[in-house]
Amino acid sequence: MGEAAGKVVDGLRQWAQRRGGALAQVEDLRDLGGHSGETWGFAYCAGAVREELVIRLAAAGGGERANGELIRQAPLLDALLKSGTKVAPVRDVSDDPALFGAAYLIVDRLPGRPLIMGPDAGPSWMSPTDRQKAHEAAAGELAVIHRLDLSGLADWDRLRSPADEIALWTRAFERAADPDWTRAGNKLGSALLESVPERWTPGLCHGDFQTNNLLFSLDADGPAVGGVVDWEIAHFGAIEHDLAWFLMMNDDQAWAPVEMRGNVDLEAVTNRYESVAGRAMGDLSWFRALACYRIAAIAGYKIRLHRTGRKIDEAWERASSSMPFFFARADALLGSAA
Repeated sequence: MGEAAGKVVDGLRQWAQRRGGALAQVEDLRDLGGHSGETWGFAYCAGAVREELVIRLAAAGGGERANGELIRQAPLLDALLKSGTKVAPVRDVSDDPALFGAAYLIVDRLPGRPLIMGPDAGPSWMSPTDRQKAHEAAAGELAVIHRLDLSGLADWDRLRSPADEIALWTRAFERAADPDWTRAGNKLGSALLESVPERWTPGLCHGDFQTNNLLFSLDADGPAVGGVVDWEIAHFGAIEHDLAWFLMMNDDQAWAPVEMRGNVDLEAVTNRYESVAGRAMGDLSWFRALACYRIAAIAGYKIRLHRTGRKIDEAWERASSSMPFFFARADALLGSAA
């Protein structure tokens, strides 16, 4: 067992004993991966009780901001669960660093498996036909989320407009690993600002809706969404951007070939979303360009962290080959949106 896992086990044992007494135990600790905070699966055992749970820790070194992003998920998950959304019930949440050195969130483990994208996926557990159906099912689930009445969360977050979104990621480009990326990002940001759609739909955005953050089951009827996870960057904003992000993640023209993206009928995915939503999406090409802008800003900064040794992650270094693709795809989409 590595040092990180050992610290998590020690913290979970203390947590379990506070909850179930001195005989409570933690078993089957599993690293569930991810590129931000740590996520671990484990079993809580107390007498005849055995519960499969997941703990999410705030990103190391993220300070109060990372802690806050994690803690704020709890009221959102509670509201989503009451609305019938496929999210995990919250078992515990705390910003006290005593147990794990950071804020933590513990939830039920939902059934199903993610559909990992790109070269990290390994052998596919779905056929190409089922993989397409899974993406369409995901789009339908996103449409359901977008039409929820979450008026009870009115004070949970302020509304982020498309212009606000651009401004947010413009600051990120200032910290990119390559000054050429900063210049290209500033140019693209200006082009986006000059063409912001007049009409957009405010609502709850997951923020990172992709099949890595969805759990699927596969039976005789095909794939179905069993859960939506990783809500730490959820916010109120333009729901068109949420769908556009999902499409960008599967757009082979937005990524270098090494990322092995694509092989998904994006038109069919969009059609499923619109069918469930009951309306057509406007200015989607502009929002898809915005999604390329955002992923370029994130990648540029993450690559800098990797290259300076502050947070080693080879997946982001690999993404450096996609930086020119992000910008080129955004330019093409803005041309089609004009």
